[in-house]
Amino acid sequence: MRIYIHREAKDEAEALDSSTEASIAEDLTLEEGEIVLPEDQDEPLDTSLSFAAAGIADRGHVFRGRRHPVAVSVEYNGETHEREFGASTRVERVFKWAVGKHAFNLGEVDAAEHTLALADETVPADDVHLGSLDQATPGRVAFLLVAKHRHEG
Repeated sequence: MRIYIHREAKDEAEALDSSTEASIAEDLTLEEGEIVLPEDQDEPLDTSLSFAAAGIADRGHVFRGRRHPVAVSVEYNGETHEREFGASTRVERVFKWAVGKHAFNLGEVDAAEHTLALADETVPADDVHLGSLDQATPGRVAFLLVAKHRHEG
């Protein structure tokens, strides 16, 4: 079975061909203090289980690292909302939270016209994990909710 491993400070996932019998800890040769999180989940996997036994499907994605959770802030129109997410959370999930009723409560049309950007105005892809974005500020990621037209050609 093939598993895609995302890591701290790495933009691209690494593919791992995992045996169905080996434990996650054996497959990844985890270092002390590292955890493994299923994509978009907040609770670490039991690394004594195999990926299959832990419920990770073939071609599934996980995040491996030491930082968990990640404190996220999103700024829009001079207002800031904050929340903690798991390091395996994708930017897409943060965006949905930010435009939703628990943060800025944008309407469907307004939400479709915005995107999340980092402080340097880089727009990360929707499938990037938060734990891959916090190199400069370990355990924290700050976003700006900006109009898409500022970042499209």
